[in-house]
Amino acid sequence: MNRASMSRPKAGLRRIASAMTWMAVLASAALGGEPDPKTYWDVDEIRPGMKGKGQTVMVGTRLEEFGAEVLGVMKGVSPGRDMVLCRLDGCNLEHAGIIQGMSGSPITIDGKLLGAVAYAWEFAKDPIAGVTPFQQMVQYVRSNDRRIAAEAEIRPGPARAAGLDKLWRLDDPEAPGLALTGPMTVSGGGLAGMRPIATPLSASGFSPRALSLLGDRLQPIGLAPMAGGKAQDRVVEDEGDRPLVPGSPLSIGMVTGDFDLSGIGTVTHVEGDRVYGFGHPMFSLGACQFPMMTGYIHTVYPRASVSMKMGSPLKVVGVLDTDVSTGIAGRIGPKPDMIPLSVKVKTGNYAETRTFKVQIVREPNLLPTLVMAVLTSAVDTEGNLPDELTARIKATIQLKGHDPIILEDVLSGPRYSGASGPSAMFGPVAAIVNMLVRNSMAPIRIESIDCSVDIAAGRSAAVVDSVRLASDRVEPGQTLKAFVTLKPYKGDRRTVEIDLPLPADFPEGAHEASVCDITASLRRRFRNEPQLLEIRDVEGVLRAVRTQIDLSRTTLSLHVATPDRGVAVEGQALPNLPGSARAVFATGRQTAEPSVRADLIGSVDTPWVVEGSQTIKFTVARDTGLSLASPN
Repeated sequence: MNRASMSRPKAGLRRIASAMTWMAVLASAALGGEPDPKTYWDVDEIRPGMKGKGQTVMVGTRLEEFGAEVLGVMKGVSPGRDMVLCRLDGCNLEHAGIIQGMSGSPITIDGKLLGAVAYAWEFAKDPIAGVTPFQQMVQYVRSNDRRIAAEAEIRPGPARAAGLDKLWRLDDPEAPGLALTGPMTVSGGGLAGMRPIATPLSASGFSPRALSLLGDRLQPIGLAPMAGGKAQDRVVEDEGDRPLVPGSPLSIGMVTGDFDLSGIGTVTHVEGDRVYGFGHPMFSLGACQFPMMTGYIHTVYPRASVSMKMGSPLKVVGVLDTDVSTGIAGRIGPKPDMIPLSVKVKTGNYAETRTFKVQIVREPNLLPTLVMAVLTSAVDTEGNLPDELTARIKATIQLKGHDPIILEDVLSGPRYSGASGPSAMFGPVAAIVNMLVRNSMAPIRIESIDCSVDIAAGRSAAVVDSVRLASDRVEPGQTLKAFVTLKPYKGDRRTVEIDLPLPADFPEGAHEASVCDITASLRRRFRNEPQLLEIRDVEGVLRAVRTQIDLSRTTLSLHVATPDRGVAVEGQALPNLPGSARAVFATGRQTAEPSVRADLIGSVDTPWVVEGSQTIKFTVARDTGLSLASPN
């Protein structure tokens, strides 16, 4: 650490100390504990007909042996990678075929490690597997460790997430709140139908709706979510502390706690505190941080396509830190850094509040989907939601070094009921999380996420029915009064008043007033003030998010457009520019800059979730001599 670093404030010192700890872990990964090349085969030495044996667990934690015969070596199946074809026998593989969850099962020949069972054909008649050479597993893990260590010296801390190229409105249906983006493609491809063996995901506590969500997002990248369960307490106590050895179950956690989501595979090799497994990537993330856990296999479920192990995670024993094209690797001992999330759910006046607590991995490309799945399961625990409901939701996202993001809103209407209800309900929370962790400005650390949702039967919603003005002629400096008639769902029409003071220098002439719900209000604001989504720093990211959650859906807004008075230059608004200055930015020698045209906005809160908009014309003129009293 240099003198400049030592002179930083205490907060900076803590951050540097944390980064140095991470660098020390990476340095040890890059320099020590690597397997002796004499203990594993060079691919060029492998010949057809060579026979060996493998190890895996079919039930519980007991290791079982199966036979393996080399059929051939396929060079260059993907850049820099080879594959050994083996016919397997024993462990009932002749009946079940290659099994999901066998990924990583080690095969040895004459006491030397050949590699990991990693690939299979669907609907195969014989148990023929593609084996990833352990030589290449070590090679790719070593390369990744060195790259991470080198990057850590330049930029402390594991910062790898691909940033968003722009921010999105939370109400935009194309906002990337749930899409898996970035390096989330399992490498290896298909070789005449051969694919990486899908990793079974044991999902404990997740509802069918949440499992469907996870399946849509995760199955295309080689993960197979399925309803499962946690192991019994006695099993955890008796089997959880068994050491990880070649062939034993290897569980990789994504969500732990009241809900649990963990991938099940197999250990290929253990060298000191270094664990190798799978023989293919989990997400192709490179550097990562996932809980590495022991596991327990309940049974093997035979299927016509690819059979699967049904297992449960047991205890966290370390951290998975490497996810490359030839396998995964972790280290025994370190504790994973995860995000705590809690959610309180109450459905109905007489129901008790239930609280669920989980820990979620910090992987930016997975986090929004996992948050959505947890929140969806929490509300589904109470059974089907009412066909007509009103939900009060509050989400607090605590940030390190910044004020918290607090979303508080009332939701009601048909989009929040039915099968897609939870997605609409919690979509903004997932989108905010996505914007924070994948912004391209600088890392934003989420310390915790706390949600509460109170769901009551009955729809508390209203539509904008009509608008009238106290007068259609107003003087500059006076107040524009609008009377808005709302039609509540299955209720009588009600009228609310919105006042909007006009500036003394407001231009005379014909104008329009628009009464609208929060969605239309935000769209107008982002259209007129484009610099809100042109982010230049972290504070701009937070400002754009907070702008979208400041008002509730029960808010009714009155907008009056003002003339163009400025431009946005490099994300900064320059309002009230004289015409000559605006003309400079409009010349052909300058890059086109968006104009700033901030609306005058008045708002009022209502007892209902408001939807719809109406527009009405009025005139601004001096010396009208008209009374602005409310009509009878």
